[in-house]
Order: sequence, then structure tokens, then C-alpha cells
Amino acid sequence: MTSNERHRLSLIIATLGPSTDNEKELITMLMAGIARQWTDGVDIARVLHSDGEDIAKNRIELFREQSKKRNLSTSIYLDTDGTDMDKYIAFGNEISPEIMSFDISNGLDFFKTIKSKLEDNIKICVRVKPGTSTEGLDDFFRECDYSMIELDSKVIHDEKIVMRSKDNTCEPIYLALMPTLMKGQVQSREENFEIGHTLEEGFDLIALYQETSHGPYAARSVKCIDEISVESEKLRVNPFQDMLDKFFSFFKK
Repeated sequence: MTSNERHRLSLIIATLGPSTDNEKELITMLMAGIARQWTDGVDIARVLHSDGEDIAKNRIELFREQSKKRNLSTSIYLDTDGTDMDKYIAFGNEISPEIMSFDISNGLDFFKTIKSKLEDNIKICVRVKPGTSTEGLDDFFRECDYSMIELDSKVIHDEKIVMRSKDNTCEPIYLALMPTLMKGQVQSREENFEIGHTLEEGFDLIALYQETSHGPYAARSVKCIDEISVESEKLRVNPFQDMLDKFFSFFKK
């Protein structure tokens, strides 16, 4: 976003789909709610190539058009659930997204060579799905600009996934899940706690999948994540501030 009044540091990724094909819903997500109920809307749109190239193009064009009209610095994150990598890569070079995601199952050799097949401006993201072994993740992080982390929150914490990704200059993305919103209900306290607790690990990007693409409350889902993100940022450890606190506490003894 271009606003100087941001109250949230984290960036939100919203997956586009049938729910956001409703232009009013899309605009509501971009403009951060009706009557400015919250300050920051969607920063990045995730678009699935596997939904069909014509559909993906239409969603990208509409998103870019509405963003430009409102002077918003939003981005496109291209992803796929398909397996035809050649076609996917060709489409990526055609529409030129800011980020392009590839599943970790493609193998390390694939990630070592993929940048040479893409336009220079496209950043690479490795998608780490549930059940993926964490042992060799650092090798993939070194080859990528982003990592989409879909692992269990306990694994993320115990295996220090956020720190490992950032240590390899690979920005981790957290996948937030709110199944109650998919049912048209208010999100549960347990979901809020789970998402907020995991964001405290240090994630600066949060993604929504089904909640915005197919859910009944796409914009409301973004609002929920916005609020949780703001609170979690207050609780993160600030190494520089910690150092200052220790420094001044020394002279108080």
C-alpha cells in the first residue's frame, strides 16, 4: 500500500477466486473495508494458473486496474496446483507477476535453474506443503526469495523455520487457516490464538487461500487477519530494543 498511515507492518496475501470475482468484494478488500473500518487492505493477490489462463488473466487485470485506480502499490503472486511446469513458466513470463511459486516436490536441482528461465523481475517462492521434511529446507531457502510455509505451527516453532528461512535471505510466508469463516460463522477464539501465536514467530507476510477465494466473507477474512497481525506485531521480540534495555539496565545496578 502507498498510504503513510499504515498501522500494520505485515503484508496480507489474498487468493482471488469466485468470491472476489464480485468486483465490490474485491474493492472492499483493497480499500480496507466499508467506511474505513480498518486501515490496511490486501497488499498482494495470489492467483492460481491452474484455474485456467483466461480466468487468471481476467482476475489479474481487474486487480491491477482497481489497484492503480486507487494508487495502491499492490502486487501479484502467481501460484499453481497443476503439474505442467513449462506452460506455467510461459504464462508467468507473459503476465510478469512480482512473485511466482513452485512446489518443493520439483526438487532442488529445479530450483537451482528456474531463475534463468524467468524474467529478471520475478521473485521465486518455494511452497512447503504439510508433511514436508524439514531437514533439507535450508538448501531450498538459499535458492529462493520467499517460502510459503504450510507446516503445522508446532513444527514451525520447534524447527525454527522462520529463523532458518530469514537467515538464508528467504522471506517466509505464513498460511493462516480460518475454517469457521468458511462456514459463515465468526472466527473462533482458538483460531485467533493459533494465528496470532504463530505470527509472533516473526512472519511478515500472511496468506489466505480458501477464505478469500471461495469463502462467503472474503473481505471480512482480510479484516480478521489485519486485526490479528496488528496485535501479534506488538508482542514480537525486538532484538535492538532488547540490547538497549540490557545496556541501560547495567548502569542501574
